[in-house]
Amino acid sequence: MTVGLLYDIGCQLKHSCHKWGFFEAPVLSCFEFAISVFHAYGHQWPCQVIYHPRKHKDFGMSDGEGCECLWSSLKLLISLLRVFSVRYCFIIFLFVSS
Repeated sequence: MTVGLLYDIGCQLKHSCHKWGFFEAPVLSCFEFAISVFHAYGHQWPCQVIYHPRKHKDFGMSDGEGCECLWSSLKLLISLLRVFSVRYCFIIFLFVSS
């Protein structure tokens, strides 16, 4: 099984995983690293060619910005959850169910 990782600095993440031994070689070989589409053009040319998700067949048309869209939609909950209590559960339920 291969796991695709789209990250703003996926090239540096791969390098760090190798350098610092975050994962054993068999586990690390199961990861496919790429850079989010909107961040790829800010990287050097060789980095763009190697880590752009459009250059990997398994990423399809994913742009790597899905989590950022999710966090953007959840930002309204930040102030509510800072002081979380039982009475806010209903508010959160209404937000999530809408």
